[in-house]
Amino acid sequence: MDCTNRRAPSTLLSADALDTLRSDDSLGSANFFDSCFALSTTRDVPFLYLDRSFGLAGGAPVSEFSLSTLQQFRMSLADWYLQRGVGQGDVVAVCVGDGIAPFLHYVALTSLGAAIALMNPSMPPDVGAAYMKENGFTDVVVDARTLVSSAFVQGWAASGDGHGVVDASEATLQAAPQMPAWWPRPPQDSTLVMLSHTSGTTGLPKAVRFEHRQFFMGKRARIGRFAEGPDERLLTALPQSHSAALSHLETAVLHGIPTYVLGTQDGESVRAAIRMFAPTTVVAFPKSYMLLVEGGVAGDEFASVRRWFSMGDAAHQTHTRRLLVGAPASRFIDAFGSSELGMALFRSESTLAGIAPQRSIGRPVDIAVAKILNADTGEEVAPGVVGLLAVRSPTITSGYWRRPGQTIGAWRGGYFLTGDVAFCKNGDFYQIDREVDVVVTAGGPLYTLLLEEVAQQVAGVCDVSVVGMDTSGGPVILAVVLPEREPGQPLNAIAEQVLQALRCAIEARSGSVPEDGVAVAVVRDLAFLPVGATGKVLKRQLRELGPSIMQHVPGEQGALQSVLHVRRRASAPETAAMEI
Repeated sequence: MDCTNRRAPSTLLSADALDTLRSDDSLGSANFFDSCFALSTTRDVPFLYLDRSFGLAGGAPVSEFSLSTLQQFRMSLADWYLQRGVGQGDVVAVCVGDGIAPFLHYVALTSLGAAIALMNPSMPPDVGAAYMKENGFTDVVVDARTLVSSAFVQGWAASGDGHGVVDASEATLQAAPQMPAWWPRPPQDSTLVMLSHTSGTTGLPKAVRFEHRQFFMGKRARIGRFAEGPDERLLTALPQSHSAALSHLETAVLHGIPTYVLGTQDGESVRAAIRMFAPTTVVAFPKSYMLLVEGGVAGDEFASVRRWFSMGDAAHQTHTRRLLVGAPASRFIDAFGSSELGMALFRSESTLAGIAPQRSIGRPVDIAVAKILNADTGEEVAPGVVGLLAVRSPTITSGYWRRPGQTIGAWRGGYFLTGDVAFCKNGDFYQIDREVDVVVTAGGPLYTLLLEEVAQQVAGVCDVSVVGMDTSGGPVILAVVLPEREPGQPLNAIAEQVLQALRCAIEARSGSVPEDGVAVAVVRDLAFLPVGATGKVLKRQLRELGPSIMQHVPGEQGALQSVLHVRRRASAPETAAMEI
């Protein structure tokens, strides 16, 4: 594999081909591949490169894919599904290894008129089992990797009660699969292509519907606009079972962009991939960027990168600044969205010379309209007033699978409620918390994401998660702090400074907490924190774990052995440290 050779033949689709794609009203997520395959003049040129090789029975594992290779694997998997009775309108639960496998199963199933319900292999066993039962699945398609590495897959296989796993490793790679005359199945606009589970931050992950036209609207708007030049090279470090990852691989195929597909999201793997592949664009969730900067960033270390895309939640300002040091000429694009939105519908951009304000998610993209609504009346609030973030866009999901009541409740006056608390100022939007995480005090609400930004400013802090907990004496704020690898000062000093900063910020917001109602725990790593399948900290579970953290005794064994220091005491505020 020579994925570092910049003088390899370009696989980018021609301008005429891109014009043809743009003018095709029937184009969508269920047939984009066939259109690209028909239009490409470089279908045998590799353009997708893997950190983990992939293979099917009867064929050697491969670490690079051309359109022709993708077509061969797609047809072989589609034939395997056909032999098992999968057909139009079916929804198939799939939990396969991170990397290219989720995308291959996705394009295979949609070619049959079926839909894929992708599950992250890291989903906790109990959560995965509940999700399967909630959505009516008895069997899940797996592969050799998830059979030995996924606790969810192993637990489901052993649970009985008619539950089963179907091993896709038995699928045979065929040189020229013989497909039915109707293949691929022509889709309708409303043809279901995928169920994508949410992160589960507010409870059991929900299955979000994605349809042929709706899921493609974001890609359609970017046809011919995503690649910034003929040297474009994309690195995707997203969990490849996530809808955002599939969306970016669709974009890569639509343009023929040389793309490196990572099967892991840890920081050092991202660092190594950037050095080896020299991408111009990197896409990842904020957690991967945090892990990347945790290891330290040298000036010009990532000189090839022109754009960093951060998907999902807004990134912390301090992480953005450190990342840009490694690529001083690059832009950091905070692409805010959620599974339900179908794509990132807000865009905030930072450069080393101009970092976006804290918690800024920028402005809606050109196919979206946003408002801030009053939680009680549903009316739009005045600029600067905090309320609920509401969005309208053709990319937004048609609903939650098998949850009609929740689907109806997510809309207010033609706008979708994202579940975020935000405000708008001078046309720019700011996400300051999730609605379920706001801490209600007698003096007014406290927003945990704003408190995290305050703690992030303390020297030696790499990352932090803040939650509020109800006690008989009033609400208590807990900050779990991950220090830098070489923090430059004692950990107890970091804990004390974070404690002081948080109390100042709470006083500035007129928050009312007990005298000893702020606690800071410095931890060795964040591995013991409860996280969802996509890597987000599950604050609802952290709230339950909070009392144990605050009572931690250094050296005790078990889940809290990573807690190094805990600080909790009264401290008089000195200066305001947070503002809206």
